[in-house]
Amino acid sequence: MVKFSSKAKRVSRLSVHLPPDLKRRLRAQATKRRLDVATAARVFLDEHMSELESSAELSAAEEWQRAQAWATWDKIEAGDLREATAKELHQVFDRARQRLGRGPTGGSLRTTV
Repeated sequence: MVKFSSKAKRVSRLSVHLPPDLKRRLRAQATKRRLDVATAARVFLDEHMSELESSAELSAAEEWQRAQAWATWDKIEAGDLREATAKELHQVFDRARQRLGRGPTGGSLRTTV
């Protein structure tokens, strides 16, 4: 015999006074989604909080990318990085295609340098 036990999640109440216009809009959206007003409020709050968190993560990623781009630019300006030739780039892509089992593309997509 298997017994399952789970502790009930504690749910706390939050009393929020809504202006009449916001309450009307919430009620309309709840009806549209066929939800209870309280459930709709929780769903909308959860959705918005997720959007805010995703936006913060995206901003952090973009900031990191900018920092990397500026660091690379600084190295280029200082002469610490060299440019790859077209031939070197083709070799890198040919090796990647070979690893994927596709083989080189041949001369049709290559440009002569």
